[in-house]
Amino acid sequence: MKPSAFRYHAPTSLAEALDALDEVGHDGKVLAGGQSLIPMLNMRLAAPAHLVDINGVAELSYVRTDPGGVAVGALARHAEVEADAAAHAVV
Repeated sequence: MKPSAFRYHAPTSLAEALDALDEVGHDGKVLAGGQSLIPMLNMRLAAPAHLVDINGVAELSYVRTDPGGVAVGALARHAEVEADAAAHAVV
């Protein structure tokens, strides 16, 4: 099955992403990894009017460490976290 029609948004900054999400409100869904959303779209269990793809928002892809802990951005990949020696030292 194919998903219902939706309007695709591809922001490239955090500000653009927040603006898009504010504009679409509850009629939109965020696409990051897509492992759960894409199957739901294909089975039509989710039918958003708007899809906001945040994969182009570099500001959300980070692993930061400080004495208080580790901060992992929404788009940080598991491999990046695993490879970060500073994160291992803190945890």
